[in-house]
Amino acid sequence: MPHRFFINKIFDNKAEILNEDFSHVVNVLRLKEGDEISVFNYEYGEYLAVIEEINKKGKKLIVKIKEQLKKREKDNIKIFAIVSLIKKEKWEFVLEKLTEIGVDAIIPYIAKRSVVKIEKFDEKKERWEKIIYSAVKQCGRISKPELEKPITNIDELKLSQESKKFFVWEKEEKNLLIEEAFKSDKNIKEIYFITGPEGGFEDSEAEKLLNYGFIPVSLGDTVLRADTAIITVAGILSQVFRRSKWKNL
Repeated sequence: MPHRFFINKIFDNKAEILNEDFSHVVNVLRLKEGDEISVFNYEYGEYLAVIEEINKKGKKLIVKIKEQLKKREKDNIKIFAIVSLIKKEKWEFVLEKLTEIGVDAIIPYIAKRSVVKIEKFDEKKERWEKIIYSAVKQCGRISKPELEKPITNIDELKLSQESKKFFVWEKEEKNLLIEEAFKSDKNIKEIYFITGPEGGFEDSEAEKLLNYGFIPVSLGDTVLRADTAIITVAGILSQVFRRSKWKNL
């Protein structure tokens, strides 16, 4: 499988690779003119391309498009992950895995029990976007999950009327599983799920989520770590709500 790189646009059957990706191609991979790579664009799809020119002075690489490998990803059920901030190493691991699983947006949430706070978000976002982009290249996605600005209150969310919403809560008495919460609704366009920090949600937060129409769900009999819960939820959603569409293609 050729190495994959994002491109901004295709013009006259050619595209440019710049900045860090240029350095990676030339200095790390040591590819040369005539070598093949894969380039992708969220709007048009993914293509097999050949390196036509390496301009070291201008730090620009020109590729010529050979053939389309994947068409643009079709519209799908949108999955929004509202994830409470956790410690750095686990948080960056979660960003990578949510990208691989296929969520459409990641919204950091500073819960009342969140140990981690955010200062200088623009600087952190730059690093987090690099982690996401690296995961996109690795896993074969064409689209990239949007990394949104952190929120501190559920009031800051603008939720669609056609969305379904739930939160993972260890105090959910009915042990309602995610599949059971949504299997009867076939008109879902967007799904929002929210997970708590290491210490879980405070009761006042859970009450507010309930008032906003979030359905409390369980992940089973055991209490999962925050990062495990996030990845588990995303994986279940991707399977349950996208599997039927794949079967009907």
